[in-house]
Amino acid sequence: MTTLSTYLTDRHADAGLRIRTAAVLLFARQGYAATTIRDLARTVGMTNAGIYHHVTSKEALLADLLLSGHRGLIEAAERVLDGVKDAAERLALLISSLTAIHALNPMTTRVMDGELRALTPGSAALAEVIALRDAYEDLWRGAVADGVGEGVFHVADQKLTRLALMTMCTGTSEWYRPDGDSTLEQVCAEFVAIGLAAVRAPARPLPIADFSLLPELPWEPPRD
Repeated sequence: MTTLSTYLTDRHADAGLRIRTAAVLLFARQGYAATTIRDLARTVGMTNAGIYHHVTSKEALLADLLLSGHRGLIEAAERVLDGVKDAAERLALLISSLTAIHALNPMTTRVMDGELRALTPGSAALAEVIALRDAYEDLWRGAVADGVGEGVFHVADQKLTRLALMTMCTGTSEWYRPDGDSTLEQVCAEFVAIGLAAVRAPARPLPIADFSLLPELPWEPPRD
Protein backbone atom coordinates (compact mmCIF):
# COMPACT_ATOMS: atom_id res chain seq x y z
CA MET A 1 0.00 0.00 0.00
CA THR A 2 1.33 3.44 -0.94
CA THR A 3 1.85 5.63 2.11
CA LEU A 4 1.36 9.38 2.20
CA SER A 5 5.09 10.05 2.44
CA THR A 6 5.76 7.76 -0.53
CA TYR A 7 3.13 9.54 -2.62
CA LEU A 8 4.42 12.99 -1.74
CA THR A 9 7.93 12.14 -2.91
CA ASP A 10 6.87 10.15 -5.99
CA ARG A 11 8.47 11.98 -8.92
CA HIS A 12 6.08 10.25 -11.32
CA ALA A 13 3.04 11.86 -9.64
CA ASP A 14 1.81 15.32 -10.59
CA ALA A 15 4.20 17.79 -8.93
CA GLY A 16 1.67 20.60 -8.57
CA LEU A 17 -0.80 18.31 -6.84
CA ARG A 18 1.91 16.89 -4.57
CA ILE A 19 2.89 20.41 -3.52
CA ARG A 20 -0.72 21.32 -2.74
CA THR A 21 -1.23 18.13 -0.78
CA ALA A 22 1.93 18.80 1.21
CA ALA A 23 0.82 22.39 1.83
CA VAL A 24 -2.54 21.26 3.18
CA LEU A 25 -0.82 18.68 5.39
CA LEU A 26 1.67 21.16 6.83
CA PHE A 27 -0.72 24.13 7.10
CA ALA A 28 -3.25 21.95 8.93
CA ARG A 29 -0.73 20.34 11.27
CA GLN A 30 1.58 23.21 12.18
CA GLY A 31 -0.10 26.32 10.78
CA TYR A 32 0.60 28.49 7.76
CA ALA A 33 2.86 30.91 9.64
CA ALA A 34 5.11 28.12 10.93
CA THR A 35 5.47 26.46 7.52
CA THR A 36 8.31 27.50 5.22
CA ILE A 37 9.02 26.86 1.55
CA ARG A 38 11.92 24.75 2.78
CA ASP A 39 9.44 22.60 4.74
CA LEU A 40 7.36 22.10 1.61
CA ALA A 41 10.42 21.27 -0.47
CA ARG A 42 11.64 18.72 2.07
CA THR A 43 8.20 17.09 2.30
CA VAL A 44 7.92 16.54 -1.46
CA GLY A 45 11.58 15.80 -2.09
CA MET A 46 12.26 18.90 -4.14
CA THR A 47 14.51 21.94 -3.94
CA ASN A 48 13.23 25.40 -3.03
CA ALA A 49 13.71 26.38 -6.67
CA GLY A 50 11.64 23.38 -7.70
CA ILE A 51 8.76 24.58 -5.52
CA TYR A 52 8.94 28.08 -7.04
CA HIS A 53 8.74 26.54 -10.50
CA HIS A 54 5.17 25.53 -9.62
CA VAL A 55 4.02 28.30 -7.24
CA THR A 56 4.94 31.98 -7.11
CA SER A 57 4.87 32.24 -3.31
CA LYS A 58 3.66 30.53 -0.16
CA GLU A 59 0.81 33.05 0.13
CA ALA A 60 -0.23 32.48 -3.48
CA LEU A 61 -0.36 28.75 -2.73
CA LEU A 62 -2.59 29.35 0.30
CA ALA A 63 -4.83 31.69 -1.69
CA ASP A 64 -5.21 29.07 -4.42
CA LEU A 65 -6.25 26.44 -1.86
CA LEU A 66 -8.73 28.77 -0.17
CA LEU A 67 -10.28 29.96 -3.43
CA SER A 68 -10.60 26.46 -4.85
CA GLY A 69 -12.07 25.13 -1.62
CA HIS A 70 -14.66 27.88 -1.27
CA ARG A 71 -15.67 27.61 -4.91
CA GLY A 72 -16.13 23.89 -4.32
CA LEU A 73 -18.38 24.59 -1.33
CA ILE A 74 -20.63 26.88 -3.35
CA GLU A 75 -20.81 24.64 -6.39
CA ALA A 76 -21.64 21.61 -4.24
CA ALA A 77 -24.34 23.51 -2.35
CA GLU A 78 -25.90 24.64 -5.62
CA ARG A 79 -25.96 21.05 -6.89
CA VAL A 80 -27.43 19.75 -3.62
CA LEU A 81 -30.09 22.48 -3.45
CA ASP A 82 -31.04 22.43 -7.13
CA GLY A 83 -34.83 22.61 -7.41
CA VAL A 84 -35.43 22.41 -3.63
CA LYS A 85 -37.82 25.13 -2.42
CA ASP A 86 -38.85 23.86 1.03
CA ALA A 87 -36.91 25.76 3.72
CA ALA A 88 -36.61 22.78 6.07
CA GLU A 89 -35.30 20.55 3.28
CA ARG A 90 -32.81 23.22 2.20
CA LEU A 91 -31.51 23.56 5.75
CA ALA A 92 -31.26 19.78 6.09
CA LEU A 93 -29.27 19.53 2.87
CA LEU A 94 -26.96 22.38 3.88
CA ILE A 95 -26.33 20.81 7.28
CA SER A 96 -25.59 17.36 5.89
CA SER A 97 -23.43 18.57 3.00
CA LEU A 98 -21.27 20.86 5.16
CA THR A 99 -20.93 18.09 7.75
CA ALA A 100 -19.86 15.55 5.12
CA ILE A 101 -17.44 17.89 3.36
CA HIS A 102 -15.60 18.56 6.62
CA ALA A 103 -15.63 14.91 7.65
CA LEU A 104 -14.26 13.72 4.30
CA ASN A 105 -11.71 16.53 3.89
CA PRO A 106 -10.57 17.30 7.43
CA MET A 107 -7.21 18.87 6.67
CA THR A 108 -8.34 20.96 3.70
CA THR A 109 -11.31 22.31 5.63
CA ARG A 110 -9.18 23.10 8.69
CA VAL A 111 -7.01 25.25 6.44
CA MET A 112 -10.09 26.83 4.83
CA ASP A 113 -11.64 27.61 8.22
CA GLY A 114 -8.50 28.66 10.08
CA GLU A 115 -6.00 30.30 7.75
CA LEU A 116 -7.99 33.07 6.04
CA ARG A 117 -6.35 35.50 8.44
CA ALA A 118 -2.95 34.67 6.93
CA LEU A 119 -3.75 36.42 3.64
CA THR A 120 -2.43 39.96 3.34
CA PRO A 121 -5.01 42.52 4.54
CA GLY A 122 -6.42 44.48 1.61
CA SER A 123 -5.20 41.99 -0.98
CA ALA A 124 -7.34 40.97 -3.93
CA ALA A 125 -7.09 37.32 -2.88
CA LEU A 126 -8.46 38.07 0.59
CA ALA A 127 -11.35 40.07 -0.86
CA GLU A 128 -12.21 37.27 -3.28
CA VAL A 129 -12.18 34.57 -0.61
CA ILE A 130 -14.35 36.70 1.69
CA ALA A 131 -16.82 37.28 -1.15
CA LEU A 132 -17.02 33.52 -1.79
CA ARG A 133 -17.45 32.79 1.91
CA ASP A 134 -20.24 35.36 2.16
CA ALA A 135 -21.95 33.94 -0.93
CA TYR A 136 -21.93 30.48 0.65
CA GLU A 137 -23.26 31.77 3.97
CA ASP A 138 -26.02 33.60 2.07
CA LEU A 139 -27.45 30.18 1.20
CA TRP A 140 -27.76 29.45 4.92
CA ARG A 141 -29.13 32.92 5.66
CA GLY A 142 -31.77 32.45 3.00
CA ALA A 143 -32.87 29.04 4.24
CA VAL A 144 -33.21 30.20 7.84
CA ALA A 145 -34.91 33.49 6.90
CA ASP A 146 -37.38 31.74 4.61
CA GLY A 147 -38.25 29.20 7.28
CA VAL A 148 -38.87 31.99 9.80
CA GLY A 149 -40.87 33.99 7.27
CA GLU A 150 -43.06 31.00 6.49
CA GLY A 151 -43.67 30.35 10.18
CA VAL A 152 -41.90 26.97 9.99
CA PHE A 153 -38.83 27.98 12.02
CA HIS A 154 -38.99 29.80 15.36
CA VAL A 155 -35.69 31.37 16.46
CA ALA A 156 -34.83 34.41 18.57
CA ASP A 157 -31.68 35.33 16.63
CA GLN A 158 -31.22 34.11 13.06
CA LYS A 159 -27.51 34.99 12.89
CA LEU A 160 -26.60 33.19 16.12
CA THR A 161 -28.64 30.19 15.09
CA ARG A 162 -26.94 30.02 11.70
CA LEU A 163 -23.46 30.34 13.23
CA ALA A 164 -24.20 27.67 15.83
CA LEU A 165 -25.43 25.22 13.20
CA MET A 166 -22.49 25.83 10.88
CA THR A 167 -20.03 25.41 13.75
CA MET A 168 -21.64 22.08 14.63
CA CYS A 169 -21.09 20.91 11.04
CA THR A 170 -17.52 22.13 10.65
CA GLY A 171 -16.50 20.44 13.88
CA THR A 172 -16.49 17.04 12.19
CA SER A 173 -13.08 17.87 10.70
CA GLU A 174 -11.69 17.53 14.23
CA TRP A 175 -13.30 14.34 15.45
CA TYR A 176 -14.92 12.24 12.72
CA ARG A 177 -13.19 8.95 11.86
CA PRO A 178 -14.40 6.52 9.16
CA ASP A 179 -13.84 3.62 11.57
CA GLY A 180 -15.75 5.30 14.40
CA ASP A 181 -18.97 4.19 16.05
CA SER A 182 -21.24 5.99 13.55
CA THR A 183 -21.23 6.05 9.77
CA LEU A 184 -21.06 9.43 8.08
CA GLU A 185 -24.67 8.98 6.93
CA GLN A 186 -25.71 8.44 10.55
CA VAL A 187 -23.78 11.51 11.70
CA CYS A 188 -25.40 13.65 8.98
CA ALA A 189 -28.90 12.38 9.80
CA GLU A 190 -28.40 13.06 13.52
CA PHE A 191 -27.06 16.54 12.84
CA VAL A 192 -30.07 17.27 10.62
CA ALA A 193 -32.36 16.22 13.47
CA ILE A 194 -30.44 18.40 15.94
CA GLY A 195 -30.44 21.35 13.53
CA LEU A 196 -34.15 21.22 12.81
CA ALA A 197 -34.88 20.89 16.52
CA ALA A 198 -32.75 23.99 17.10
CA VAL A 199 -34.98 26.04 14.79
CA ARG A 200 -38.08 24.43 16.35
CA ALA A 201 -39.29 23.00 13.08
CA PRO A 202 -42.01 20.32 13.11
CA ALA A 203 -40.47 16.84 13.26
CA ARG A 204 -40.64 14.98 9.94
CA PRO A 205 -38.35 12.88 7.75
CA LEU A 206 -35.85 15.07 5.91
CA PRO A 207 -33.20 14.23 3.31
CA ILE A 208 -29.45 14.32 3.67
CA ALA A 209 -27.16 15.38 0.86
CA ASP A 210 -26.15 12.98 -1.87
CA PHE A 211 -22.42 12.54 -1.20
CA SER A 212 -21.72 12.12 -4.91
CA LEU A 213 -22.59 15.81 -5.34
CA LEU A 214 -19.93 17.00 -2.91
CA PRO A 215 -16.78 18.72 -4.21
CA GLU A 216 -13.69 16.79 -5.22
CA LEU A 217 -10.66 18.15 -3.37
CA PRO A 218 -7.80 16.07 -4.82
CA TRP A 219 -5.16 17.73 -2.66
CA GLU A 220 -6.71 16.37 0.58
CA PRO A 221 -3.98 14.19 2.14
CA PRO A 222 -5.07 10.54 2.17
CA ARG A 223 -5.38 8.89 5.56
CA ASP A 224 -2.42 6.62 6.23
